[in-house]
Amino acid sequence: MSDIRRQGKRISLSVRFSGGGAATNLDGRVTDLSQVGLFLATKHFIPLGKQVHLEFDLPAGHVEAMGEVRWIARGANVAEQGLGIRFLRLSSEAARAIDLTIDAA
Repeated sequence: MSDIRRQGKRISLSVRFSGGGAATNLDGRVTDLSQVGLFLATKHFIPLGKQVHLEFDLPAGHVEAMGEVRWIARGANVAEQGLGIRFLRLSSEAARAIDLTIDAA
């Protein structure tokens, strides 16, 4: 599948998330992570294409980045609700923390 949501190795995890951006506060849990993006389980929905500030801690280090909402899941239960976010800007330290966490899984 060439879809951006399925590129590279993905891992399941449960990491507390905070972030947002101008007039947007998000919270929830990162439940799916890859080198290109993540799934944020949250009750808060923001529009497709909106850029968001991302901040969360992984076992291998802190991640701070910018991302873009690529898809929205409005599932029947909270665990299925959230945002698919693609990384836009990621520091080398954040990319390393993601890579190390994925490789350790």
